Amino acid sequence: MKIVGVIAGLAVLCASQKVHALCIYDGEDNAKTTIEREFKDSKWVVRAKVLAAKDHFSDEDESWTSYRIQVQHAYKGRPAKQLRFFTFRDSGGFYMDRAWVPLPKGHDVGGEYLLFLNPLKRSSGFPVAAKGAVFVNYSCGVSGPWAQVSSSAQSQLAALER
Repeated sequence: MKIVGVIAGLAVLCASQKVHALCIYDGEDNAKTTIEREFKDSKWVVRAKVLAAKDHFSDEDESWTSYRIQVQHAYKGRPAKQLRFFTFRDSGGFYMDRAWVPLPKGHDVGGEYLLFLNPLKRSSGFPVAAKGAVFVNYSCGVSGPWAQVSSSAQSQLAALER
């Protein structure tokens, strides 16, 4: 009986915390998306280069990173040439980092990414630094390093761009 109480207590505690670290897409946990689906659901689809990154690590509030990116090619929409990209540093974040190199040197400055983007609508759960930034449509989806975008995926993007 004691274990049931502990589990119930943990469930209440977890439910009361702000949670950004979810891989949920259109109500589906760990959804497998497609280029076509995310293309439709994103305001902008771009190939972008990382110009800079700024981290905020904290034990008192949420940790996050803001990247400055330069659009190399827009497949959908007409975004500004440079954008600020925001992500929380949690299990649902989308990082433009070289995982094998510790931060701050581990940011993939100069790296190129395929990004399915939406403007961030500021809410009470986001820091002031997120104002005016964009975020990836689905952190667990098809956005990723350009070097990993297959030629068939590039062909799909070109066809959707028309």
